[in-house]
Amino acid sequence: MNDNQFKIKTEIFEGPMDLLLSLIEKRKLLINDVSLAKVTDDFIAHLQNREVYSIKDTSEFLVIASTLLLIKSRSLIPSLDLSLEEKTDIQDLELKLKIYKRIKELSTYIKSKFGKQIIFFPNARKATPVFSPGPEMNIKTFLNLFLK
Repeated sequence: MNDNQFKIKTEIFEGPMDLLLSLIEKRKLLINDVSLAKVTDDFIAHLQNREVYSIKDTSEFLVIASTLLLIKSRSLIPSLDLSLEEKTDIQDLELKLKIYKRIKELSTYIKSKFGKQIIFFPNARKATPVFSPGPEMNIKTFLNLFLK
């Protein structure tokens, strides 16, 4: 794990966000025991201590935080009546989260295979230059041609 990666530290859990999400989805940890406001505040503090923001880490945080928020809202208000637009938004979010999870799984697979079987070999063919001026072409010659 990268030392610069955001880690959650609470009384009941310490570790990366994707592990927290995994434990909650497997029902090994209750979402109601986690303060999402504190997690968000800690992440903002984490970003403020960085000179360079990682788009990958930030987008991953947003995806996982939105999933946790959805899970927590459903657990707190199970009988909540949603409008058609809200149901569509939730379905859209769930689809995006499934796609994100699949991409993350595939990225691990691709990372393990990357560079193992090289299809194209570097410097395998010689490139023929398209423009190759002779030795008589120098700065003085170019300047004279430009001035004419």
